[in-house]
Amino acid sequence: MAIRRACSYSATIKTPNLPSTYSEMLVTFQQNKTNLISKHKNELTIAGDRVVVSLNQTETKKFVAGKPAFLQIRCYAAEYDAPGSAAWPLDVRPALDDTILGGGS
Repeated sequence: MAIRRACSYSATIKTPNLPSTYSEMLVTFQQNKTNLISKHKNELTIAGDRVVVSLNQTETKKFVAGKPAFLQIRCYAAEYDAPGSAAWPLDVRPALDDTILGGGS
């Protein structure tokens, strides 16, 4: 998986149980041991047994090209039902021009 700076990005994640069974979910993107972006359940798209997390151009522009980033999802259903995924590595690739398109900032 790879993120291209200043471009949109989506990842699909299969959760251990149906996403609807979790009252909370948190997807975190980290680079250089710093959490850059966190998305909560209300910011994710539920698609059957999977969760789709999407980043916009402004969000992907926060990453530094050439340095790995990591993605992790954590879910919560109950005190002893709160699974977390591995921290999946993501390549971060540059954009030749990182201008935000469409009038965004």
